[in-house]
Amino acid sequence: MSYHQTIYNLLRGYGLSEAGAIGVIGNWQAESNCEPNRVQGDFSPYRTGSKQYVADVTSGKISRDQFGHDGRGFGFYQLTYFSRKLGYYDHWEKSGKALDDAGLQVEYAVIELKRDFPNLYQFLCSTADIYSATDRVCREFERPAVNNVQARYEAALRIRKELDLSGMAVVSDNATTEEKPEEPKLETWPPRTIDEHCSGWAEVWLLQSLLKCRGYNVLVDGIFGDALANKVKQFQQEHGLDADGAVGPMSWAKLMER
Repeated sequence: MSYHQTIYNLLRGYGLSEAGAIGVIGNWQAESNCEPNRVQGDFSPYRTGSKQYVADVTSGKISRDQFGHDGRGFGFYQLTYFSRKLGYYDHWEKSGKALDDAGLQVEYAVIELKRDFPNLYQFLCSTADIYSATDRVCREFERPAVNNVQARYEAALRIRKELDLSGMAVVSDNATTEEKPEEPKLETWPPRTIDEHCSGWAEVWLLQSLLKCRGYNVLVDGIFGDALANKVKQFQQEHGLDADGAVGPMSWAKLMER
């Protein structure tokens, strides 16, 4: 299910402005596809590796120390650094909730914001600028190896269209199929068909970010050169698509599959 609405409403409840909450969600979409059980490097269709990781931590097969020091990003915002993971572990252990509980992860993120990034937290509570919120969360709170802010901003804008911004209706984490929000249709975020002639387009940044999230070694710089074209062809070949290096509707749909 999509956790976008749940995250949005929880963040609004913790005092973040509309733009601040959406900026956070855009970043978490890039980090984990907004999946609370997501483990770094798990691209399996049903997140079998992530589910097993959660089960192993919960059962004690993976100890607190191992969880903190294994270097694997976990959760909505891919906690990786040992002190942050250990902090979350301790918070989880006291809570009595599931390790991958959506509300618990949002709660801990707000704890970190208030404690370690008070200026950023205050900004996120007052800003009306989605881009600035996305940018500051990326650079100050997430601090990824590549500051792919444009791709995160594009995700934030797309997700904003699907949200109930009233902040009234929380989507249950245990929603039935009938209760789940409708997935955004491909035409609602329309990425244009792109190829080696499209450097600098927002779609190129998005393409590079999606490939990187799927484990391909690409540089997120907005340049569609020979190296990126080869990675696109590799992806297309591995997923049964025409390996022509042009990213059209079929390639976009496959890239966006969960």
